Amino acid sequence: MPLIVISFDGVKDAEFQAMAADTRRYPNIAAFMRDSRYTGGVYTTFVSNTYPIHTCISTGSHPKDHGIISNILGRQRETDVWAQEANLIKQPTIFQAAAKKRLKVGTIAWPVTCGANITYNLPEVHLLPRQNRLLQHMRHGSALFQVQAMLKHGKKLKGLAQPYLDDFLTSVMVDLLRKHKPDLTMIHLLAYDDICHRVGICDELDTARAALDKNLGRILEVAGDATIIVFSDHGHLNVTENIDLTKIFGKTLHEQCGGSAFFTSKVEIIEEYPWFGRFLTDHEMEVSGYAPHAAFGIGAARGYSFSKGTHRANHGYPRDYDEYRVFHAIKNAKHSPHNLLFDDIRNVTALINQELELEMDL
Repeated sequence: MPLIVISFDGVKDAEFQAMAADTRRYPNIAAFMRDSRYTGGVYTTFVSNTYPIHTCISTGSHPKDHGIISNILGRQRETDVWAQEANLIKQPTIFQAAAKKRLKVGTIAWPVTCGANITYNLPEVHLLPRQNRLLQHMRHGSALFQVQAMLKHGKKLKGLAQPYLDDFLTSVMVDLLRKHKPDLTMIHLLAYDDICHRVGICDELDTARAALDKNLGRILEVAGDATIIVFSDHGHLNVTENIDLTKIFGKTLHEQCGGSAFFTSKVEIIEEYPWFGRFLTDHEMEVSGYAPHAAFGIGAARGYSFSKGTHRANHGYPRDYDEYRVFHAIKNAKHSPHNLLFDDIRNVTALINQELELEMDL
């Protein structure tokens, strides 16, 4: 039985449940929740940002083990260099396990899949200055598959603006499911996360909510008897003030990650700043993968974000912050998931492993 995995980037548990309760506005989300085994209150991975979490799903391991501890590797002048190359992952992936079983795999905008050995791969690609998007996609993904996708659906795009990008990605996935019927298909939908950063958790997010419902419905229409897993990677917390810690601490700051930050050496009286939430625990430092690189870390106080941007909502907070938990749900499961630990986001990997019988050592 084929398996479809859908990532709702940025949608916390409470948000998904609220949408599912509004059957008139979000009928597809409501129907999916009704027909699936739904688990809310799930703890995400720390640091709770997109690339570390999605790589946890790809490997079933913590950031300290799989090596993707941040969305970015560093900076080239004023441009972030994203951790997007699959060869950066230090643990076996579900894609590699599927390839060993000669399964066909399709990935649509799945993080950290640039250059991966995937049958149908349209990776999420971040450009450096003066790079050509089409050429970089051809370099990093499945060339013919992506050319055909652009020729048929490229007119839907308005650059990378949302919700047009998710419309394009879903259209590509619908064609993939109809024509090639992969054994495993995984898609990363970004509209909610992108728009939430800009407007915060408010009524203006209705565009993103409607897009999620519409695109889920389109996938369900062509899914047939496939098992379907829907999950979210992290939540969002509203931001009233963005603090750029580089302007305060300079090189003493190792990295700022939205809801958390890491420092190379001790900082006196840091807890007296209004944006200070709490110190990170030794366990958080270790599991996140930052312990070898930073002397200590902090979580931001509610309402604050550590960033050079102007986010109205953000993530990257410690995973025990209030109203920050996520969810996963499975429909048409071939195996009973009763023996799995439901309160950890890595359970999604266990579900994939179990449904496809990949025999990964999780």
